Amino acid sequence: MSPRALAASGGAVLLALALTGCSPLQDALARLSHSAVTGTPIDAYDLDRDAPFAGSPAEDYGEGFETPEAEPVGDFSREQVEEAYARTRELLEAVYLNQDAVFREDNGEFASLLSGRPLDWYMDNLGNTDPELDTRGLTFNLTNGTAEPVGDVVKVDGAMRAEAARDEQGWDYLAVRTEYTIVHPVARPGDAVSVRLVTTHHGEVAFHDIGLDELEAWPLWWRFVGPAHCLDEHTFTPAYPDEFSEGEKPGGLPQDAYDREAVAEDPDGCQPIKDT
Repeated sequence: MSPRALAASGGAVLLALALTGCSPLQDALARLSHSAVTGTPIDAYDLDRDAPFAGSPAEDYGEGFETPEAEPVGDFSREQVEEAYARTRELLEAVYLNQDAVFREDNGEFASLLSGRPLDWYMDNLGNTDPELDTRGLTFNLTNGTAEPVGDVVKVDGAMRAEAARDEQGWDYLAVRTEYTIVHPVARPGDAVSVRLVTTHHGEVAFHDIGLDELEAWPLWWRFVGPAHCLDEHTFTPAYPDEFSEGEKPGGLPQDAYDREAVAEDPDGCQPIKDT
């Protein structure tokens, strides 16, 4: 399924990039074979709990979603652009930095940032049987019981920018484009096995001026997550380095999960990624 088609319908895409690995290994031979396939040393299945980003590009990332300096865009004033940046940051923080949302599927903070028609759309389409309309894809939830955070830091790289835009109905709006790489270090609950979960986020928040005190905000985005099992579900299940893949088998050459442009070039299907 193409994320472009889904975003156009007002939903969000969940496409997982997965490592070639995903269910407990049964013996040392299987572990050795898996280590050779993934390039992960057998004794390197646990991150440094004191420095979980060490040795990865995320080591140099920031720790939040920074907003640019606001300037007028089209018919939108500097104050409106500043408001749009602030709301976009709040939405991204509610999705990716709120541990209740990420690890316990409590998306109340995200819902509280919506109002009016966007809130009605979001609530009415939660769990829609049409995956292109299911608004659960807007939030980032790990499958319950599959992960716990390693430390309390999430690393973020990327930017947002405001642009004048026009929708398919011919209405002008303020688009805040968002492109980010978000890295969560996670561990299997109660286990030493851990991994850096890398999310590539693309999309926008569409702000419409409908004559109210605040602009009407419609979040429309999609993401790629890995290492994760390619399962037909709205949550993401991390693929730990001692597991073989479940669900759809990844195909093609391994992608660099930290390369936003490379990941976005081939948005369909389940793809393998390099060590995160």
